[in-house]
Amino acid sequence: MIDIVMNDRGATMIKAIKDCTHIRIVVILLILASFLGLGNARQGVDAHPLNNGYSQLVVQPDGVDYELFIPEYSLQKYDDNRDGSLSAEEIRAHTGDLESDVKSNIRLLQEMTPMDCSLESIRKTDKETIPGLTLQLRYTGKQSVSGFTIEYGLLFDREDPNHLNFALILDGDDTDQTIFDSAHRSYRFEPLNPTSLTKTLWKYFMLGIEHILLGFDHLLFLFSLLLVAARYRDMLKIVTAFTVAHSITLLLASLGFINVNPVWVESAIALSICYVAVENIVSGKHAMRWLLTFMFGLVHGLGFAGALAEIGLPRNYFVGSLLTFNAGVEVGQLAIVFVVLPFLLWLRKWKWHRTVIIIGSALIFIRAFWWVLERTGLIPGGG
Repeated sequence: MIDIVMNDRGATMIKAIKDCTHIRIVVILLILASFLGLGNARQGVDAHPLNNGYSQLVVQPDGVDYELFIPEYSLQKYDDNRDGSLSAEEIRAHTGDLESDVKSNIRLLQEMTPMDCSLESIRKTDKETIPGLTLQLRYTGKQSVSGFTIEYGLLFDREDPNHLNFALILDGDDTDQTIFDSAHRSYRFEPLNPTSLTKTLWKYFMLGIEHILLGFDHLLFLFSLLLVAARYRDMLKIVTAFTVAHSITLLLASLGFINVNPVWVESAIALSICYVAVENIVSGKHAMRWLLTFMFGLVHGLGFAGALAEIGLPRNYFVGSLLTFNAGVEVGQLAIVFVVLPFLLWLRKWKWHRTVIIIGSALIFIRAFWWVLERTGLIPGGG
């Protein structure tokens, strides 16, 4: 009789464990489906910050056509009624001020001589769901364009120290890119020394490393997954699953086979961190964590693709640059893993390791949930 009771209890426990597993899988699938099935939302932040600007310079024999995008977020000084948006009347009223500001802070120099700049047009546009102004500028020099220096100092010193501007330079078949920030305000373009295959691939490899090292949400997700790993084998499975998954969606999105609203991608990335943090707290079994990593890694790959779309890929070395960018992401990721690995393995031997995991996961959840609120527009977020 006792044996029968024990068997019934064991069967009940096994059924409960299976039910929990089913619930976990359903929750994961719902999070993955949410960003694919939902429509437009307010602008996200962090991976697609509100203060990113974009420049496209097309070199002509007698000058440079410069298309400049500036987000509204960085132009609040022209918002007279403080409603958070620039109206047509406000744009017209401040066109002269804006033109003067741009001419003073964005210069193209030939032989250290500034080229003449004129504002051809200004219009209100969106880029990656971010509202802003697109200015069409024309730079002309006293001689044919054979090379020039870009000096970009817009917004850094007063309005927005965290402003970034992603610049793409096109000169026939020659393509070059750079990023301007408060610490890097000058760039020399030399069309007579076109970007070679080796230089281009190396540049995108380094951009991949830079993106993962500065992608705090991706790193926090990976750290949350590894926090409960008990063996090298478990960590290897997690890192491999993440690598394979985000490589798949990065390639598909960059090649144009997938196109998802970046707001929902960034929100889903934050939700993935929340889910892992909660699972770290409430569950002590993580045998299938590699599968969880793979499913959420597909979403993170779309985030990598969004960042790469902001930078732009050169037409002549498109596939090679895409692959080396992904390789840079992997190298940066492995470097981080090797740094934190000794600490995580040491933590497993400490008698208070479970308490540390719970506290750490709770803090991770709070930060990730704050990202969710920011990226869905429920609370205002900074760049």
